[in-house]
Amino acid sequence: MEQLNIQPIHTDVQQFMAVFKKKGKLYYRWHYSGIRKMAKEVSPAYRDFVNKVLSNGKLKIKPTARGYCLPNFACSSNLSKRMETTIYIDYCDGRTFLHELGHSIDFLFGLPRALSCNVIVQDGKTLREIFDEEFKEHHQELREFIMNEYRSNINSNIHAGAYDIFINNMPKYLELCKCEDKKQRKKLQDELYKCGFVEVYYQIATKNCFSILNKKYIAILDALSAIYPIDGLFLLGHEKEYYELDEKHPVYEFFANVCADKLLGNQYRYDQLIKLMPKSFNAFERLFVLIYDHIQNNKRFTNLSLIPYEEKDEEEVEQKEEYQA
Repeated sequence: MEQLNIQPIHTDVQQFMAVFKKKGKLYYRWHYSGIRKMAKEVSPAYRDFVNKVLSNGKLKIKPTARGYCLPNFACSSNLSKRMETTIYIDYCDGRTFLHELGHSIDFLFGLPRALSCNVIVQDGKTLREIFDEEFKEHHQELREFIMNEYRSNINSNIHAGAYDIFINNMPKYLELCKCEDKKQRKKLQDELYKCGFVEVYYQIATKNCFSILNKKYIAILDALSAIYPIDGLFLLGHEKEYYELDEKHPVYEFFANVCADKLLGNQYRYDQLIKLMPKSFNAFERLFVLIYDHIQNNKRFTNLSLIPYEEKDEEEVEQKEEYQA
């Protein structure tokens, strides 16, 4: 009898699926294909690590149209006890899932003891301190470097001068988006048509002139959006109001973005990050190695070097309603 050539599902993928099933049988049934797709997107080198992170009973997963992470505002000051964290994800988007999983890893012991801000990784400094120093020193040249590449992409795909039309008229376009007065809207629309903005904007959108930047520089673009407005530019990032909630948000997002690419095995983005933010990348790598070693080998985190813990007053802790990482 001829045997059917059926390829078995990898054991680590099966384990990934089993963990999700335990966290919600109904959701598992509805999103089976999306969950299986996400499992396969994780780099084989890190599937066992991801499965161990997912197996943490303190981690809750719920479906939503927009991914975000809700950490615990209580904390374990000496990293002796893991705290409950909930991540909300779209089961069809593997990178968003791994981004939010990155947040949950950072917040294993509660938001006040985020590993990115509390674990000393090099020369007595945390990832946050190294990232903040490097970004503060180089954010202007980083933005100029990326926007120059954006200029080149737009001009080469549309026509010379298209980028200037796009950028110079963006304030007027954003004004139009918020304007409710019919006469003023008509005036703005006419001006944007006459200067060529509408055609350029359409061409940028249809030719995806921005996609290569989002693929290469997401971790840096996200950080830049904490300082520079990105409204209307098609570039990935967070709203300025999000970063105004907490001065630590930029490093939280940096950790989650780089962690997602690490778990996906995205060397392409890594190469760009090593070139543009080498100190921050090195600090992330040192922290990730510590986390990986402790989780993979079931070690307690209490032996890590930490900055002193400071108790927060009640007003600082009661941000939970507004917080979504």
